[in-house]
Amino acid sequence: MSRLGVPGVGVAIAVAVALVRLARPTPLELLDLKALDLRHVVRGALADSGAVVVAAIDEASLAELGRWPWPRHRLATLVDRLSAAGARAIGFDVIFDQPETTVELDALRAAADAAPARSAAELVRDVAASGDDTRLAAAFRASKRVVLGEFFEFGGAPDPALTDADVPEASARVARDANLSVLRDATRLHASLPALRAAAAGGGHINFFPDGDGAYRRVPLVVRAGDRLAPALALEVARAAGAGAPLVSAAAFGVAGVRLGARELPVDEAGELWIRFLGPPGTFRRISAADAIAGRLAPDAVAGKIVLVGFAAAGFDEVSTPFGAVVPGVDVQATVLDGVLTGRALRRPRVLVPVEAALVVGLGGVLGLLLRRQRPVPGACTAAAIAVAYAWTTQRLFVGSGLVLSLVYPLGGVLFCTLGVAVFRAATEEREKRRVRAAFRHYVNPEVTELLAREPNRLVLGGERREISILFSDIRGFTTVAEALAPEALGELLNEYLGAMTDILFRHAGLLDKYIGDAVMAFWGAPVGVADHAARACRAALDMLDALPALHARWRARGWPPIAIGIGIDTGDSVVGNFGSRTRFNYTAMGDHVNLASRLEGLNKVYGTRALVSEATRRAAGDAFVCREVDRVRVKGKERPAVVFELLGRRDDDADGRLSALATRFGDALAAYRRREFDAAGAAFETIVAGHPGDGPCRLYLDRCRSLRAAPPEPAWDGVYVAQAK
Repeated sequence: MSRLGVPGVGVAIAVAVALVRLARPTPLELLDLKALDLRHVVRGALADSGAVVVAAIDEASLAELGRWPWPRHRLATLVDRLSAAGARAIGFDVIFDQPETTVELDALRAAADAAPARSAAELVRDVAASGDDTRLAAAFRASKRVVLGEFFEFGGAPDPALTDADVPEASARVARDANLSVLRDATRLHASLPALRAAAAGGGHINFFPDGDGAYRRVPLVVRAGDRLAPALALEVARAAGAGAPLVSAAAFGVAGVRLGARELPVDEAGELWIRFLGPPGTFRRISAADAIAGRLAPDAVAGKIVLVGFAAAGFDEVSTPFGAVVPGVDVQATVLDGVLTGRALRRPRVLVPVEAALVVGLGGVLGLLLRRQRPVPGACTAAAIAVAYAWTTQRLFVGSGLVLSLVYPLGGVLFCTLGVAVFRAATEEREKRRVRAAFRHYVNPEVTELLAREPNRLVLGGERREISILFSDIRGFTTVAEALAPEALGELLNEYLGAMTDILFRHAGLLDKYIGDAVMAFWGAPVGVADHAARACRAALDMLDALPALHARWRARGWPPIAIGIGIDTGDSVVGNFGSRTRFNYTAMGDHVNLASRLEGLNKVYGTRALVSEATRRAAGDAFVCREVDRVRVKGKERPAVVFELLGRRDDDADGRLSALATRFGDALAAYRRREFDAAGAAFETIVAGHPGDGPCRLYLDRCRSLRAAPPEPAWDGVYVAQAK
């Protein structure tokens, strides 16, 4: 599991989701279709192109002209009126599959039921006025732009009565290895009467196929009927309106394309056009069929436009769309026709499913990499940001170009990758915590150990560059102490001393690197980064010095000698991490600043001080401590001199200003020394020693002043002390 890692978990889950995407399970496909409906709603309503007008058989028309079916002469009048008004084409979302006599008998029965008071003579007069189907056929023939709807049945045994001659055919370019089995295969045709079909300019199927939830989202622009490819009503109406003849190209995978004139329509391999719904019912301009028949149309109502005749009255042809559960079917036909004419249909190319599967894997990989170093809450925010960014981007593509990218699978991949990473971390976190506790319980204080256990990603195996503060401490004259004590007593003294010093380091959240005999090395700033690591190191150093008197008091009763210690601290970039072999390693720090801290600890013997810090440490620790510059020293192995400061104490503990005054006076004397004013500097150092008899740096500089007065330095003298020992 540790080798798999968070990125591996993310990719593995993403691959599983991608395989599900390729399998296309029905429940998830329906959920994705619901998401497509939501895209339409979020986008809002769009204006239609203005090229299509609906002549609605609505409630007002039924109230004025009676129940459907109407006498054919009225429909002939409708065709005549629309043609005279300048309609480019007229499409009927209605099938005239019953002869006039049957229609009229049904109409008379309906009229008698609706108005029983009418006389038989009036009813006979209506029949005489209606004529037969030849009146309607003549209107079709005179218009030369009427397209009739055809309705196919699918499934079951083919109807022997269905022949190729019955089926209008679209132009087709079929490859030798074309796969037409992906098309819907019609078995029965419901067409208008032969006389009407012969008089019309064309015919197209009006079939829609609802998805599993009953909603209509796509229409097959071509279906297979025997050996013919039958076009949809929208294609035939567009052709009749002068948009060009439809051309279907078939290939090995199915339909390669459908072209209408110079326009390529974005169909899928099944020849289906995904409908880009424009808005709720009424988006397209409507005229009442009764107004058209009565000649009450405005002069420009249909001029230069395509008219679709269909039902808009409640209870007739109703379907479900994203903008409503009850929408007139003719509105959907108008939407399809508008999309065919303008190219504003949705795009779902056949390569989209594998592309979406690859996209899921890519999102899983990116998410795994981003979650690798993030805690649960930031990780969840990152995943949410990726999900929102994906949803926003795909919505912009949907609105701008009509490209429909899946929402369910990629967002599901993001969700399951996030949950999977959380489960993976829960399964491995406790083991990681135990490993960290075992590795660090002897090195750091309990608080730091718990932090590392909670956040093991802070521990980078190998090495990393970090700014840290390093502390070295050592017992002065330990050899003499060792000679004065028995081995058992020496071990006990050393254990008590190291135990007290370690407790202080842990109290200040330091990391104990190692014991080197009687020396101690510790550092701050890694593996847990802290901003005030220099100040923590300085506080720990002062507490270590303050702890010695209590130890001496206990040791005096046992006859053990007191000890003195020296401390050196430096701050800067070092490499920290686990170094060693795979079976045995040590978490430590390495670099130039580690070496300088060790050199500073050794310089305490030269200056008679207890704690020396570098200029970087003094600057990083701030004004919370009283320090004085002791010297500029070129330590062994270094070319550039280092400015060395003595850590005198906390500023809060210097209420009387005694330490601050010492630092100021010493600084003035040191400045005179560097100006080669050795008499004045010596006098100043003697004055300080009078008040601080044990001050080691002052005594050192008094000796230097005497030597330099006796043997003045060369002109190139810069006052830098060159340390001869490490």
